[in-house]
Amino acid sequence: MSQANFGQPVVIDSDVILKEFQEGRSLKPIAKRIKKHKSRMVIPESVLGEINKITGTTPIQVLDKVYEYHRHPITMDQTEEIKTESEKISGKYTTCAYPDNLILATAKVTGSALVSLDKGLLDTAKQEGIQAFLPRNFIRWW
Repeated sequence: MSQANFGQPVVIDSDVILKEFQEGRSLKPIAKRIKKHKSRMVIPESVLGEINKITGTTPIQVLDKVYEYHRHPITMDQTEEIKTESEKISGKYTTCAYPDNLILATAKVTGSALVSLDKGLLDTAKQEGIQAFLPRNFIRWW
């Protein structure tokens, strides 16, 4: 199946998934919007690593949670192109360090929108020309 069959992909930041583990209710409405637009949910490798570091949850456990709402997420490895772009972003924005630089680079390289609770990350994304949303705004307007 070619990418042309899908809408714009959406990168999900670790804070959105962490909120799902803590409180519930955050991934389901986002996944519904993604499905409505025949798009793909993108989970960067750095997001899985960050969640593991914070909670001890394995990547498989994280993906099992995501699968409850979205059956076909894409896990995105750190390609050379993403690593190069992340270095450019870190150099340009001193406040954008690991793993945020990799999350932004993944969104930029893949042409994805970004959903995050981190307003600083969202502002940097917008400066880089990346569509960026708080979860509630994504659900309302995307």
